[in-house]
Amino acid sequence: MKKVLCIGSVTSDVIVSPMDSVPTPGTLRAVNSITMHVGGCAANAAIDLAKLGVPVTLCCKLGKDSFGNFVYQTVADAGVDVSGIVFDDRASTTVSVVCVSSTGERSFLYDPGSTALFTEGDIPDRLIRESDIVFVAGAMLLSAFDGRPCASVMKKAREYGKYTVMDTAWDFEDVWLPKIVDVLPELDLFMPSVDEAARLTGETEPEKIADRLFALGCRNVIIKLGKDGALICPAGQERRILPTYSSIKPVDTTGAGDSFCAGFLAGLVQEWDYYRSAAFANAVGTHCIMAVGASTGIKSIEETLEFMRTHTISI
Repeated sequence: MKKVLCIGSVTSDVIVSPMDSVPTPGTLRAVNSITMHVGGCAANAAIDLAKLGVPVTLCCKLGKDSFGNFVYQTVADAGVDVSGIVFDDRASTTVSVVCVSSTGERSFLYDPGSTALFTEGDIPDRLIRESDIVFVAGAMLLSAFDGRPCASVMKKAREYGKYTVMDTAWDFEDVWLPKIVDVLPELDLFMPSVDEAARLTGETEPEKIADRLFALGCRNVIIKLGKDGALICPAGQERRILPTYSSIKPVDTTGAGDSFCAGFLAGLVQEWDYYRSAAFANAVGTHCIMAVGASTGIKSIEETLEFMRTHTISI
C-alpha cells in the first residue's frame, strides 16, 4: 500500500466543553469535561490515516517537556511511524486550549511553541523518498518553514515523483497569501477550508476562490465547506459540490477538516478518483464529529465504507 508523509503542525490540545463564554474574573464555573488530546493538523491527519489503516509517517517538532512526551507516545500508540519526530530542548511543545461551545463549534487559545520553530532541515531526505504522498498540514502556523522553505521541499518531492498536497490553518498573524504563494505552483493538490481560502484569495464564493487558486498555480483544488461538504475541482474535469451527512448532529467539530484530508488521502492511496475519494472523506469527517477529540471517532476504511452503505446523504 502507498505511504503518506505528514509534515507540519502538532499540538497538545486541552479541550474544554461546553464553554460558551469565559467566567467573570474571580469566579468559577463547572464544565462537563476537560480532557487532553493530541491535535494539530499534521498529527490529526497522521493518526486518522493510521486508524483508517494507511501507512503513515509524521514529521514535526516537539519540545522536551511533558506535553511533547504525551504527543509522541499517543501518536506512536496510534500506529504512526514516529521516526520523523524531532525533539528540540529550546522549545516548548505547542499547546492549544480548545473551547467547545454547546453547539459543537470551537474557538482556540494557542501557544505557537515548537511548531513555529520547525524548519526544512528537520525533514530527512529519506522520509520523502520512502513516501508516495507528501502532505504539508497546518501551513500558516509553520513560521520558520512556510513560504520558500516549504516550496523547496515540495519541489524536491515532485522531482522524486511524489504527489504533493497542502492544507492550511488559520493565520493568527493575519499575513495569509504571502506566506504560501511560493508553494502553490509546487502542489499537485491544495485543499484549504473555505474560510481560510477566502482570506487567501479575497474571494468569498467557492467557485471564484477555486478560479483564483488555479490562477496562482495550483494543479488541483478542493475547498472544504464544513457542514455543506466540499467543492471538488480536478483540473480539466467537472467541478462538483459533494454534500456530507447533515443529519448527523456534531458532538465536537475539532479536527473535522483534518479528518476530511486524511479520508481523501486514504482514497488516493486506494487509487480512487477525486469524487469517490471526496465522498469517502466526507464520511471520515462525519465520524470525526461524532466523538470528542480530533481522532477519537475515526474508524477503519472497511467500517467507514459500511457506514456509507447504510447511511444516506440529504441533498
